[in-house]
Amino acid sequence: MSPASPTPHPDVCLLCEPIVGAFGLPAGTPFVSIKGDPSLRETVPLRPRQHSRLDQIAGEVLQTCAALLRDTGVYAIYIGFNSSEVRTESIFNPFAYEVHDAEDLVKPGYTARHFVTVPYDEKVRTIAWVRAMIQSGPLRHYLPAHWLKLMDTGSAGWQPLAADRIDEIVHSFNVLRGIDGYYLRNAAISLSEGIVRASYNCDGTYIVRADYFAEFVRVNTP
Repeated sequence: MSPASPTPHPDVCLLCEPIVGAFGLPAGTPFVSIKGDPSLRETVPLRPRQHSRLDQIAGEVLQTCAALLRDTGVYAIYIGFNSSEVRTESIFNPFAYEVHDAEDLVKPGYTARHFVTVPYDEKVRTIAWVRAMIQSGPLRHYLPAHWLKLMDTGSAGWQPLAADRIDEIVHSFNVLRGIDGYYLRNAAISLSEGIVRASYNCDGTYIVRADYFAEFVRVNTP
């Protein structure tokens, strides 16, 4: 017999939902914005723009990042324009991430040494397979009823981002980085969650559905 569900604490909000849940943004929500630290927003005009090492080779770095998402086991990538850091997550080791220097990433032979080529369709099938394996395995017995419903609904409705959308999304980061005043500081894209995260020098962040991101950039740039 399953134990009875515990009585919720009176201060627990049963209607509150995460900004981004286990399966990405809520249905019908193309993006959300998060305001950053007010002290950073207010001091933006006082902080002169500094071009990073990545800025000098941004086109090459972004082209490489797009290729990693499209042609290798990488399913999530973070690009730190200020720090020149590129962080990757791969289906070959899904519980870890790697950190790369942007200048190293574009050196001849670097990606061939550190990343495994795999067809895009095989990668997204693997993401779906791993999810199904975990969610239908022994761990399923620990899930409360509402989580079971979320997991089953999310798995059944998951649609991978089309491979031909990747280049446009990644190269849009350069457009946002080139904005005067409030410009992109770092960005991340997750194929498994289908979202793009973009944080600005004012410390504000937008979380955008990946298949809407190119349109989001067109609407929000001159």
